[in-house]
Amino acid sequence: MHSATKYLSGHSDTMAGCITVLDKTERDGKTLAESIYFYQNAEGTALAPFDCWLVLRGIKTMAIRVHKQQENALKIAKWLQSSCDKVITQVLYAGLSDHIDYDIHYKQATGGGAVVCFLTGDILLSEHIVTRTKLFKITVSFGNVSSLISIPGKMSHASIPAEVRSAREFPEDLVRLCIGS
Repeated sequence: MHSATKYLSGHSDTMAGCITVLDKTERDGKTLAESIYFYQNAEGTALAPFDCWLVLRGIKTMAIRVHKQQENALKIAKWLQSSCDKVITQVLYAGLSDHIDYDIHYKQATGGGAVVCFLTGDILLSEHIVTRTKLFKITVSFGNVSSLISIPGKMSHASIPAEVRSAREFPEDLVRLCIGS
């Protein structure tokens, strides 16, 4: 499963998803692809032709967008690490060599991705940064041409009960940057 809304489309102008399967799995005489198609057809979840065109348009520019986003993300992550040490307590970006999963990440990928997170140690400071920024749009999405900023604990993850976030050691002061091209 993949959210085609994000990197595949890349322009925040359609909502789409895709499922890719090997067509070998048999179940009740049908392949997995046939079973999925049945539900897609019955539920009416197929994309309209224009939305298909928007995703196709995005796929055509995806490589150049993602490479530029990763290049920009690495620059921003390095800048955050070196220039903001009095404000930011930790930068989380798989493209930085000191990231805990750097080695395994680069065995599976060719770049660090476009999402850079950082911690401030103070939720009020994180909120101030997010609400005062002029270069980033405040939204929970990612993977498009615009640079976006959010506080997941107050936005996309706010519906997760506080005790669950705490048990999972989810940092409430986490700021997420999604770097555009």
